[in-house]
Formats: sequence, C-alpha cells, structure tokens
Amino acid sequence: MRTELAAPAAPVTTWQVVVGLARISKISVYLHFFPWALAALLLSADALDRPGALAAMVLFLLSSAGIVAATAALDDIVGFRNGSDAANYTRPGFRRDIRRKPLLSGDLTLRQATVFAVASEAFAFATGFAAFAVLGWDVPVSAVVIFVLCAVLGPQYSAGLRFSFHVYGSELLLGIGTIGGLLFPFLAVQNHWTWAATLQGVLMGLWLVMLVSCSNVGDVEGDARVGRRTLPVAAPRWVVKAVLVAYLTISVVTIALLPAATDTPWWTVLALLPATALHVAQIHLAILRDRWRQARIAAFVAYDLGFLGLVALDLYAR
Repeated sequence: MRTELAAPAAPVTTWQVVVGLARISKISVYLHFFPWALAALLLSADALDRPGALAAMVLFLLSSAGIVAATAALDDIVGFRNGSDAANYTRPGFRRDIRRKPLLSGDLTLRQATVFAVASEAFAFATGFAAFAVLGWDVPVSAVVIFVLCAVLGPQYSAGLRFSFHVYGSELLLGIGTIGGLLFPFLAVQNHWTWAATLQGVLMGLWLVMLVSCSNVGDVEGDARVGRRTLPVAAPRWVVKAVLVAYLTISVVTIALLPAATDTPWWTVLALLPATALHVAQIHLAILRDRWRQARIAAFVAYDLGFLGLVALDLYAR
C-alpha cells in the first residue's frame, strides 16, 4: 500500500529540499559515527604515521556517511511506499516529529529521494576505495571485504534483501554493521586485528541493538501491517524482554573481558558503569513497567555514555 498525502499548500523551496536531504540522510544522528571515532582513537602512533593514514581516515568517514545516507534514504522510501512510516509517526502515545521524515512532510519527492540514495551509495564506494588507494592498497584483505559487505548490505536494511522484514534481520544487520564500521577503517590503517578494537566494536553494536529493540516495540503495529517481521512482531512480548536481559548479560561480560584480554586499565568497568546503570534502568522500564518509550530514551543515553567511557579508555591508552 502506498501512502498518499495531500500536496503542500505552497511550492517546496530549494532550502526545504536541502534540509529534507540532510534529514533523510540521517547525517545529524551522530551515533552512527561513533564506530569510526573509536577506530581513529584505537590507532597506534605508528599506524597514524603511515603515509596517507590521516587522509584515509577522512575518506573512510565520508564513506561511512555515504553508507548511512543510502541506508536511511532507502528505509524512508520503503516506509513511505508501504505506509509504515505514516502509521508509526502518528501512533497515539508514541508520536514523533514528522519533519524527520521529509517524504511524509512533503519536503522531498520520491524521485529526489531515490536519486539521493543512489548517489549516496556511489559516493560511499568512491570514497572508500579512494581511502584504500591512498594507503597504496597495503591493507589486509579482511578490511576490504568488511568494507564491501557494509556498503552492499547496509542499504538492504529495508530494500533489496530487506533484512528488517525478517525475524531478527534488523538486529543482526545493525549489530554486525556497527562492528564492521569500526573494524574496516581500523584494519586498513592499523594493518592487523586487536582484541581492543574487536571488543569495543561488539559493545557498540550490542548497545545499538538494545536501543533499536525498544524502538521496534513502539513500531510494532505499523510494522505488522506491512509485513515487517521484527522480533516484537513475530514473538510474544516475554521473548523480547528475555532477549533484552540476554543483551545486558552479554554487555556486562564483554565489559569484563576488556581489561582481562587487552591493555585497558583496571578502571575500565568504572568508566562503563554509567552506561551499564542506564541499561539496567532500560531493562527495568521495559520488563517491569512496559514503558518502552522511556526505555528507549534510557538506551539512547546509555549509548552516549558508553561511547564516552570507551573514548576515555582509548585516550588513556594513547
């Protein structure tokens, strides 16, 4: 089912289109760039001294932005066409700012959004390969493979293979994509794997999934209507709650592994304690009180605090 909205009362201005493209790209959602930032902080001094290292990291940042923009734009296009965005953004008790969806607000046309998605994907590949070229292609094959997988599979979150329409596809793609977003720039410049990079990537991916899980509960009615079989749609609510508890457990174990398996200091657990406390609050709000919107907010703040904790660890390690 395609959503039909009334035409805007006045012609859409060029500025509205520009703002609409910025919104559909999700460029302002800064948490998408946390993995890249951690990759940059995890690089050793020797790696940063490599010819082309800084230029490559800038190009990888641009490439990451292109992947995010293509993925987000296609997600909005699919959500507009099947009506799920209209349903989810007008749901009583879970209303959101419709300006975040420029196709719904009328600031962009489907054609403009489609052209932007294709251009963003091309930009992602061009800047990513340019980064490898700046490094003379003296990079692990795994870095190139991870980059290509992120660039190819990311935009298929809602389009193409439609990962988010299959049970646990959304969580799997977002989690692995976040880990990949940290690893491909790190591997390319550092030239080898480290436990610190891997475990921090796992934490960032896991924390994002914990956040998205609460969002999916809020979107369950609209998603079910269009056949998007997220976990809250496909499984009883107690299963969703049990999975959240499992996420928290894995997070705690991974945090404990950081000082045990890497050179991070003994106060690692303390640095990540605020994020863990917010995740405990998220679990309390979701499981015991069924307040999923508030749980989502707690998870969002936890993601920020967790990132800041990891930044502190990485800066100390330098």
